[in-house]
Amino acid sequence: MEGKTIQSIQRAIDIMNCFNENVHELSLKEISEKVGLSKSTVHGIVSTLLKNSYLEQNEKNSNYSLGPAFIEKSFIVNEDVLIKNIGHKYLVKISEEFSVTVNLFLFKREHLKLIDRVQSDSMYYTISTSITKIPLNASASGKLALAYSKDVNIDKIFSKNLLYKYTNSTIIDRETLIEEIYKIREDGYSLERSEVELGIYCISVPIFKVNNVFVGTASIMATREKLMNILPNLAPKMVAMSKKISFELGAREE
Repeated sequence: MEGKTIQSIQRAIDIMNCFNENVHELSLKEISEKVGLSKSTVHGIVSTLLKNSYLEQNEKNSNYSLGPAFIEKSFIVNEDVLIKNIGHKYLVKISEEFSVTVNLFLFKREHLKLIDRVQSDSMYYTISTSITKIPLNASASGKLALAYSKDVNIDKIFSKNLLYKYTNSTIIDRETLIEEIYKIREDGYSLERSEVELGIYCISVPIFKVNNVFVGTASIMATREKLMNILPNLAPKMVAMSKKISFELGAREE
């Protein structure tokens, strides 16, 4: 048995249903015409949806689109699929331009889970598809977690003696690691220089979701010679990719 329909709620749902994969932005007038309500009525509902982040407004043309609240709720359903679906096209572009294998990871509780990989036959990689705990002081993605995640910090790894020296290049000095974190935040990417495995370099960029929460990384692993040769052109493209994926996931630059 169906219950009573609340008119105001139904109208808000009708407005949100105006948007789909083919209709990303609408003006107030266009929304009003689609739902068959006056502009003044629509404006009140839109303002409420806007305040609660279910809609957002384009500052350039004042049009409306679905807001980051939808992305935040979708993470509850399946964040692996969401991040993969949004990030895949960007991974493909980087892989094709630089002939590299690009990996996309979800970060949870100091572990990385590989959720997507765009592979190139010419690129070195040795990363498991299972959930793997990452060395926070040594790997490119681990240092990103130290730089951006609220769940891990330098004090914790030093107080609990969680630092491991994998090679002579592994950072185990507190001040050096802090300097590295500041550089990562300034550059927008992290480098791993034979710190886990000799001769292997890696570049990683952070991925953020709604409220600028660190949620994962995108990484490329290669020999030192290969990565350093392409790094000047690759690094800015990786940073740009990080920002685009994060924006689509609801993150906004402060």
